[in-house]
Amino acid sequence: MQNVFPKAFVGFAVLLSVAFIVGCATTGPPFWGAKGERVPLLPAGSSWVSEIRDSGSFGSGTYLSTTKSLGEQTWQGKKVYAYQSPETTLLSDSATNKWVAILKGTTPIQINDPPLGWDYPLWVGKSWTQVYNFKFPIRNQTFTSDTRWKVEAREKIKVPAGTFEVYRVTYSDNWNENIMWWSPELGIWVKSKMQRSAKHGLGAGVREAELYSYDIKK
Repeated sequence: MQNVFPKAFVGFAVLLSVAFIVGCATTGPPFWGAKGERVPLLPAGSSWVSEIRDSGSFGSGTYLSTTKSLGEQTWQGKKVYAYQSPETTLLSDSATNKWVAILKGTTPIQINDPPLGWDYPLWVGKSWTQVYNFKFPIRNQTFTSDTRWKVEAREKIKVPAGTFEVYRVTYSDNWNENIMWWSPELGIWVKSKMQRSAKHGLGAGVREAELYSYDIKK
């Protein structure tokens, strides 16, 4: 196993392809997601469009990106849910909805061990840590990262697609500081901000995304 930082690191750069007014944070009982247990698996045919703004090592410009749910599939003998964006496909474990792998076409470019995801249920003030091995099969590289998560607030925000009650969750590792605003109503992030530090293999940069429109099937 090589503890290296691959130049072609993808990680949250593609995971956060989904998706400004922030209200006051409120506390309350645990909110377990739209279906009571965890983030729901979005039915096949669901789609959403995010407005993305890039700077620094992410590039420069503003554009729209569409993510689609392809529904349940089988990958390496496991049941997974597939979410397709213009350049990659994210595979999510059907049992836990945690992120298993990222594909380019049918080729895996990143595999997460264990699958990457949140520790449910969520409530304001909750925090946890997890060590992950990120594998990059094409380059035959693996690196290990300590990750830190915290549910900072429950609040109301406005994005182009509308106004939503959300949980604000932060994520940090050895190279990134990220903030995600998750809507239990929709089961997706409606806003995100990824910040690469100067220690990142690609250099410092910021990617911000807001939900522009959505069509979530029931």
